[in-house]
Amino acid sequence: MDLKLSYQKMQALLVEGNKMALDTLEGYLEPFKFYRVWTAVGVDEAMLAIKDRPIDIIITGWKMQPISGLQLVEMARRRPELKDAPILLVADRRDKHLEKIGKDSGATAVIGHPITAKDVQRVVDEMLSKRIDPQHEQFLAHMEAARQAERRKKSAEAIEAYRQALELFEDETAMMALARLLRRAGDEDGATKLLFATLRANPDALKAYLELAMIYRGQSRLEDALKVMQAALGAAERLKHGGLTKASLYYYMGEIELQLKHLQKALGHFDLAMGELPDDVEMASNIGDALAGQGHYAESEQYYQKALELDPSLAHVYNRLGIAHRRQGKHDMALNLYRKALAFHPNDEHLLYNMARVHWELAEYQLASEVLTKALEINPELVEAQRLLGAALHRMGFQVTADGAPPEPGDD
Repeated sequence: MDLKLSYQKMQALLVEGNKMALDTLEGYLEPFKFYRVWTAVGVDEAMLAIKDRPIDIIITGWKMQPISGLQLVEMARRRPELKDAPILLVADRRDKHLEKIGKDSGATAVIGHPITAKDVQRVVDEMLSKRIDPQHEQFLAHMEAARQAERRKKSAEAIEAYRQALELFEDETAMMALARLLRRAGDEDGATKLLFATLRANPDALKAYLELAMIYRGQSRLEDALKVMQAALGAAERLKHGGLTKASLYYYMGEIELQLKHLQKALGHFDLAMGELPDDVEMASNIGDALAGQGHYAESEQYYQKALELDPSLAHVYNRLGIAHRRQGKHDMALNLYRKALAFHPNDEHLLYNMARVHWELAEYQLASEVLTKALEINPELVEAQRLLGAALHRMGFQVTADGAPPEPGDD
């Protein structure tokens, strides 16, 4: 039996009078690796499945009550989408007369008990092989080879396999995968051409817009990246995507506007992102990070505070908001914030270190040294805390082993 990759895209429906018989049939079909195998006990359940799902093949027992498998075949054939679908009817005995009745009623094939796994697999393979497009089968083989190469981290092999697949069919998945690999390999022109081809075929391909924007952003073509993201927003609206999708697009546009030094435009996009996800802690924190990373500490505060309102236990957000306060000279606010944070995380050496930084800037060297000592008790390997403690002790008149006062360390 030559199992085809195309089988992995198909959905099968198994119908029998009891669960044990269904389990047996399902086991027989395992080698086919169908995309989905649906099961139904009786004809009523089977008809519900047929109405709700795209079925490529039906395998049904004959002897069922109150409606027989033979009647199911006749009912299925009356549905336009199943007019030509393969249907295998399993009779309770081997009988040429039953086989003729079954086929006259619309069954593609009839087999009778006793049956084996090989019997079922042979007949199913014969029925389905006639429906396989050899070119599509070859396309799937190239796609599988490309995925296998990617898993082995053989990028050149994967690129070649995707190219071979695309010679057969212009497939969005293949184009996107090849564009991603080309970009990683440094062939941005090749990746860009593929992404434009993807968007010509499907103007709503959101991932293609994002990949293209990333290329433009990496090339410092920020205005072009913004235009692409605006087009992506249009696609998201056509697809009626909201929530995370639109919030992510707005956030990405805000980051680009920050790079362009357009603070107010960036804030507008960030507010739209939060409007899509008003209770998302990660989004609020990420926006705060984006603003603080560009030196906009005052603007970052409201987003960090929003994150803490949603989850008061976030140590990393306390740290970042505290740094934002300190950078603006709001030392009392920073200290109050770190005290609140330490109530949740008393053994967080990074919180203690950044609290000590505030005391250092206020020339409160004794307090700084006490806090740093606690931090180093928790993590003796925290190098920045070691340096700052040496500097504080030096300022207090103690002899330190380092050559002079250590340089002021950075934020943790």
